[in-house]
Amino acid sequence: MGVGTLETGTLEPETLDLEDRLADLCGHRNVLDALLVRLVAEALETGVWEMPGIVSASHWLSWKAGLSSAHARQLVAVARRRGDLPVTVAAFDAGQLSLDQVVPIVAKAPGWADRELCEFARLATVTQLRRVLRSYDFGPDPNPTDAHPQPDAAEPVVGSDESLSLWHLDDGRWELRGEFDADHGAVLDAALREAHDTVFQRDGVKTSRVEALVEIANRSLDTITDIARRDRYRVHVHLDADNTMIDRLGHRLPGWLRDMVCCDTILSTVHHSGGIPVSVGRAQRTVPERTRRLVVLRDRGCRVPGCGADRFLHVHHVIHWDPDHGNGGTDTWNLACVCPRHHRLHHQGQLGITGNADDPHGLVFTDLHGRIMEPAAVAHPPTGPPPEPTGRYQHPLGERLQMRWVTFNPPPPPTTDTN
Repeated sequence: MGVGTLETGTLEPETLDLEDRLADLCGHRNVLDALLVRLVAEALETGVWEMPGIVSASHWLSWKAGLSSAHARQLVAVARRRGDLPVTVAAFDAGQLSLDQVVPIVAKAPGWADRELCEFARLATVTQLRRVLRSYDFGPDPNPTDAHPQPDAAEPVVGSDESLSLWHLDDGRWELRGEFDADHGAVLDAALREAHDTVFQRDGVKTSRVEALVEIANRSLDTITDIARRDRYRVHVHLDADNTMIDRLGHRLPGWLRDMVCCDTILSTVHHSGGIPVSVGRAQRTVPERTRRLVVLRDRGCRVPGCGADRFLHVHHVIHWDPDHGNGGTDTWNLACVCPRHHRLHHQGQLGITGNADDPHGLVFTDLHGRIMEPAAVAHPPTGPPPEPTGRYQHPLGERLQMRWVTFNPPPPPTTDTN
């Protein structure tokens, strides 16, 4: 039964060796993450990330390092507060704390709690650390510092008061996560309770908060009276000839959902030629909604390298519309999805877009100086072993968290005695 010896309570040598190697590897990984944060801090200080088409430091890092937007924002947030939390940063640099342990401290902790939180983080799991930081009232920092640069307007602030995220999981399901101020949370709670009661009274069956939230969403969509606007915000799915159904972002829908949708729906047939949707011709100035849906489905987000935007997209004519010379037709090869910010930058002459949009690698993007923006991160192969950690990573204890015993000593009040 497992690798443990129940009679003696000790572990087998093979297990001890594996855990030692895991601890060593975690130390190396933490050191490399800390080095990456140090490079980000240097980029923030020098402003090297500020270039046409780059909307924030996290956008630049996501593009250059091949990271997700969420991971890049975490690294930028830690880099901005390196000077505020020297003890925590020193433990991070030494490999004794992981990035996931440092991020919640950076998001919430004042500078005066740095040392105690660092010690607590060594013993707590990431979940326990986040739970404490989420609920603990540190009060105002008596010695605030503005030494670190403030995020730009486009940079989401990690640890901001309110947040709401909705994204696709790898299996095609959706995940919703949010944090609200007390008044907004109370309004949302009341609306959910009312919708929950409405669904129960109408259907006579026990409902969940998920069904209540969907009820609220359906009510909002039902209030749209303008036909064009209603069609824009209608939920569209695409059924291929092989009976495969996908949503607007290309996620395959399960068979049961496909069958349920097809019981009562309207199917709009679209013919393809060589895998490319049939175009609507160059006589159209405004992209028809049907063609727009096809282009959004094909691109599934902004085509600019490093940009992760997949909502509120604009369908852009690669060759600009010119009715006098017959250029800029509304064919799918000439239409590409870009986010509003990059669309504006292009028309301001700061972002070049050329090529065939129907080809997955057919578009070429250039910056203000004509330099080509590479489509993905380019990493240099390592030429040697990673740097050695100066300290060995110790995993958290994993014991039950007793919240009532968790306290952090506030700093003494500032004195006015000049003697």
